[in-house]
Amino acid sequence: MSGTTAVITLSLNTFIRYYSLDPSKLVAEVNRRMQSSGGYDYYNILADAVRAKASGATQDEIEYILNRSNNPSEVAHNRAAYETFEEKFARKRGLALFERKGRVRMCDGRLVILVNPLFSIESARSFDVYNVWATQKPELDRARAGAGVHLMKVAFQRTAPNYSYKVFNAVDGKTYSTVNNTTPQAIETIAENIVNIAISG
Repeated sequence: MSGTTAVITLSLNTFIRYYSLDPSKLVAEVNRRMQSSGGYDYYNILADAVRAKASGATQDEIEYILNRSNNPSEVAHNRAAYETFEEKFARKRGLALFERKGRVRMCDGRLVILVNPLFSIESARSFDVYNVWATQKPELDRARAGAGVHLMKVAFQRTAPNYSYKVFNAVDGKTYSTVNNTTPQAIETIAENIVNIAISG
């Protein structure tokens, strides 16, 4: 419902991470989120590098982005994730920046999930849109990735219903595109838990 004010707004990857937590950890994470302004985006460098590559940037420009942080660990993790992306997609014809942004409103609009895929691959057979996961813990498995795929489909069901939505794991190079039959109900349950924690915390 458009008239309801969101209690909490999450990125797609943050929701996927919450989706995997046990109840006590979920309570702690949501409470911490409610007390902060959103936190630091550790993988923003990766996102910018992928967008740059998809937009036709030179290797020097991408190197500049990858070396942007003063934190050696952050640089190393983002570079490793980018190299996994590059190995799989850099030479693909039809690689492009995906500029549409979507959102999913859940629990009568009290939870908003922002869905901003990074890139797409267009071929004669399909138009594939990718969200990128780079977090090492929790590990991305089929169930968590399926939640991401489902939410991408929901976010763009009116504006881009015929695209194929996928989650790319930049840690191990795997791509996921399937959704289990129970995933939508599981997402609803987790969403309700998140909102209840956010309101009561």
